[in-house]
Amino acid sequence: MDDCGYVMAGASLLLMIPVIIITAMILSLGEAHSDMNMERKLSACVEGAAWDIRDNVPIITMDVLNETAGEAINGTLPSDDVRDLVRERVQERIDRLCRSHRNVNASCRVNSVEGTEAPFQVEVNSTLEIRAGNIEHAENLSVRVTVDGLPDPLPFRVLGRLEHSNTTIEYGDALAEYLNSSGVDGGAYINAKGPLIIRRCPYEPYTSHGSEGVHACILNGYYHESRDGACYLCRLEGKTSCPHMGLETFIIPSKELGEAPVSIDHVLFNEKYTGEALNISGFIIYLDAGHMTKYGVRRQ
Repeated sequence: MDDCGYVMAGASLLLMIPVIIITAMILSLGEAHSDMNMERKLSACVEGAAWDIRDNVPIITMDVLNETAGEAINGTLPSDDVRDLVRERVQERIDRLCRSHRNVNASCRVNSVEGTEAPFQVEVNSTLEIRAGNIEHAENLSVRVTVDGLPDPLPFRVLGRLEHSNTTIEYGDALAEYLNSSGVDGGAYINAKGPLIIRRCPYEPYTSHGSEGVHACILNGYYHESRDGACYLCRLEGKTSCPHMGLETFIIPSKELGEAPVSIDHVLFNEKYTGEALNISGFIIYLDAGHMTKYGVRRQ
């Protein structure tokens, strides 16, 4: 090869070096772009799973509470720690939900299901962890779930099987006999009626009720906050009172007597003190001075 050939070969080599460098850069950028796309996809999967689990925790919890209350009503609810039972059932369903997200490794540990200072809610505390590739997400979830619209299990836990419609409990002789067995005359509560479904009273403050408001509460089966009543989880356990902020509702007697046990559920199931008869637009109920004041009702 003459000098000209060497020069041409060298020149060709020099020209190829930038091409090689540019090709390597393009390949590197392609790989980086591919990695970025993969990370975006994984990040979207993690974010989607997190939102799905967050959104479903209250739905799952409400379903579990409803089914557990149904067992209380049918007399098939175990007498074990109901809070732990509810937590375990919520955990089982959340585990199934986590497994349904196949593109990620998701777990949500339910730490507790407890009452709150707002007795129409229960609180679910859990720890959520999700991993996909190099993407990790962890957070502590605290979700409040309403009990508005759920059945009230307490009368069934105290008295056993009772006749009921979709909205109303028919107490028959059960409540009167329960009161009689406690040394209290239950004659006014033969064939008493009360609400089955927990519905939050919209009239606040409670002192604004008066006879008209109490009449609306009786017709609609409303429940009210009460420091003497039991919270929802304690109702599931059959506790007639508890240290938590609780609920109370009216149970409507069938007879008008001079006085009879106060027509409030936690009084009838627990304290059993008497009140005087009041005619509330045709409904006879018995209230003591404290509950008259609470609901803004005057003596008649």
